[in-house]
Amino acid sequence: MNSLVGGNPVSPATSPGSSPAAGGNLGESAFLTLLAAELQYQNPLQPMNNTQFVAQLAQFSSLAAVTRQSTTLGQILSTLQQQNPVVQLSQLIGKTVSTAQGSGVVTAVAQQGHTQTVTVKNLGTVPLTAITEVKG
Repeated sequence: MNSLVGGNPVSPATSPGSSPAAGGNLGESAFLTLLAAELQYQNPLQPMNNTQFVAQLAQFSSLAAVTRQSTTLGQILSTLQQQNPVVQLSQLIGKTVSTAQGSGVVTAVAQQGHTQTVTVKNLGTVPLTAITEVKG
């Protein structure tokens, strides 16, 4: 549905002062702008159906909750990575690494004191500093 804002047509994909979020989805600000425009410029003889209005408010509530959840999860991940370097090392699991002794697939990571180690299939436990190359 196209709405009018300040006498100018606004499509559901964009609104003044906002741009679509990644993937072409509306951001929270754009959603609120469109909802306000719909309410402001609706035909008084054919007002918005209550069911439609409640559905749009539910969509907004869901969007806000998902946005908060995503932000919180990002903060948790960042904190974990800062506090525990093994979390960062876990990204090596399943990747092929090369050392002076040979190469193999990382199956586990660990931290022993201040030394970070990886377990490499066919090589055993190897200090992280011994890795010379990492392949996808």
